[in-house]
Formats: sequence, C-alpha cells, structure tokens
Amino acid sequence: MAKVRARVGRPRGESVENAGRRRKQVIDAAVKSIAEHGLSDTTLSTIANAAGLSQGTLVFYFKSKESLLTEAFRSRMEEYREYWTEAVSSAGPDSVDKIIALTFAAIDAKMMTPQNLVLWNSFWSKASSSPGLAELLTQYDAQRLGLQLSLLEDALQSASDTGWTPKTAAHALETMAEGIWVRVHYSPDYITIKDARTALGTVLSLIFPSRAAEIMRRAADCPEI
Repeated sequence: MAKVRARVGRPRGESVENAGRRRKQVIDAAVKSIAEHGLSDTTLSTIANAAGLSQGTLVFYFKSKESLLTEAFRSRMEEYREYWTEAVSSAGPDSVDKIIALTFAAIDAKMMTPQNLVLWNSFWSKASSSPGLAELLTQYDAQRLGLQLSLLEDALQSASDTGWTPKTAAHALETMAEGIWVRVHYSPDYITIKDARTALGTVLSLIFPSRAAEIMRRAADCPEI
C-alpha cells in the first residue's frame, strides 16, 4: 500500500481562508521572535510561544524552520517593496521626482522601525549561507535597481549639469541606503535617520544640482522613529 504523504500548507479540512490567517499569525510570530531573541536564538519553540500555538501546529503550515524564516523575510521585503513602489507611483510623471521619492522611501522612518532593522540585518548576514534567502535578496535587489536605473536613464538624458552615469548614480544611491540600514541598526548613536537623509540628499543633489534645494527640503521632511 502506498504511503499517504502529509500535506504541508494547512491541516486536513481547514479552509484556505483560515489557513491563510493562521500562516500570517505564524509569520508575524517569527518576526516577533527574531526581534526579541535574534535570528540564531529563534527556534520553533520561541515562534510557537509567540504565536500562542504548539510546535506541532506549526509544521502543518511550514515544512521546516528554514522555510518559515524565509517566508517571514519575504513578507517584510514585500511590505518594503509595496511601500517604495507606492511612493514612486505617487510622485507624478517627472523622472527626477520619482527618483527623489524612491531614494527617500528607502530610508523612511515608517520602514526603518527597530523591528525591521533587526530583521533586515539578521537576514542579510545569514543570506550568504542560505540559498533561499540569497535568491530572495537577489530578486528584490534586481527589481529595485532596475527601476532606479530606468528612472536615472530618463532623468540624466536631459541633465546637462552633471557628469554622473545612470549606473554609477544608481549604485551610489542604493549602496548608501543599504549602508544606512546597517549603521542605524548597529550604531544608533552614530547617526540618526534625519542625519542619514541629509547625507543621502546631499549625494542626490550632486547628481541633480539644479534640483538641490528641492531635494534638501525633502530630506528634511523626516519624522523620527
């Protein structure tokens, strides 16, 4: 007699809607556990405690701790992607306006919460040893960099007062934003988000000097966490 394999995703008889809610509950619990205990000390036990569920229940929805943690990271990366996508969409038709929106959305206090800072830096450091996480990072980085490059190509075509290329400008802005996430997390007394926005705005002003005053006004529009 052939063995019946257990289904991973939801318990037998549970509706898709209820399973979706429970999966979100578990993912949110994983994020909470990482924020409280760190990634290395987060276990199925700490996640189950945070979710108010048994460890046995967790395995109905995720086949392993690794798959659960990957989904936790995916959920927050998707939240981040939706945030900067909306910022760009709301910026209007001008390419420079869109670049300004994309740049400052990357280091907005609404996204750089203490929990998200812990989560991002934990997963980023683990990505080198986790193919699943590395693939996710590559996908999201490629999508964001691709948009940045496309916008910069449009904007720099008509800019006669700059020596930047789309590639060097995109790499400068993206690398600096990523470094700010690391610095604010590990050295919060070294730099505030407000100061980081001023620094990033200064670089953006060098790329588009004719828009410097506007850029620096946008940089100053920063509620602290």
